[in-house]
Amino acid sequence: MFARGKKTETAIPVKLEEPLTSEGCLKLIVELLKYLLYNKQQIPFSYDCLSQVQSKSKPTDRNFLNIQKFFDSLCDVTEHLNSQFYTTRCNVREVVIIIGATIFSPKICIRVELPEKILDSKLHTEYYHSSRKPLLHLMRSMLECHEFQDAMTIPLGPTNTFILVQKSDSNQMSEFFIPKPQYALPVQAPCFRIRIDNCGGIQTSCHCPSAVSVFHDSRSEYHIESNQSSILSESNECKASAPYQWYQSTQVIKGFKFLR
Repeated sequence: MFARGKKTETAIPVKLEEPLTSEGCLKLIVELLKYLLYNKQQIPFSYDCLSQVQSKSKPTDRNFLNIQKFFDSLCDVTEHLNSQFYTTRCNVREVVIIIGATIFSPKICIRVELPEKILDSKLHTEYYHSSRKPLLHLMRSMLECHEFQDAMTIPLGPTNTFILVQKSDSNQMSEFFIPKPQYALPVQAPCFRIRIDNCGGIQTSCHCPSAVSVFHDSRSEYHIESNQSSILSESNECKASAPYQWYQSTQVIKGFKFLR
């Protein structure tokens, strides 16, 4: 049991053996969110089971409205979070999932630190940079952390789930992510810092079909590898000059129980 009034932050390092794309980052965060919502009793069944229940439900069923609201909220969060990874002059450094009544009184806080270098999914395809293996690394790291697993077993009734991002953004303010310039993460709640890192560095032998090839007249052949470093550099130039600050999602995911 965590001591009351004392900050307990546990680090969970996730070492990847391959580069991560912006699409892969989104998938990792969304799958982590689904995992947390189920294990912290915010949804009555796993996401896949809940989808099956919803497909067989009728609008007159007692649980139909709650399930529909949940899927709408999750879809809304996913869509707008995805846009953050594809917006130029916007660099997302951290995503935080807070479960609790408010963002100032969480029951649990999960911080996800993203790699400094993320491949642009407009240039790099899922076929060559699958998110499946990074997701397995993430799940294995969480399962091997005893403190995290102990926190998952602590009962928690239906409450709110908030999504915050720490980013540098030179664009016009989003209507979905509202800036919180004075916000600081609470220190009196169990917190887990998941740091995702490319321990092997960025691969230079990428053969994504969407990557721009360079034609050399002298050799009469196309080369991708020779220009790969510049492609990676351009794909990461979304880092804006604006200072990093916290932004809160206007969409709150509401926990609910299954009514029998």
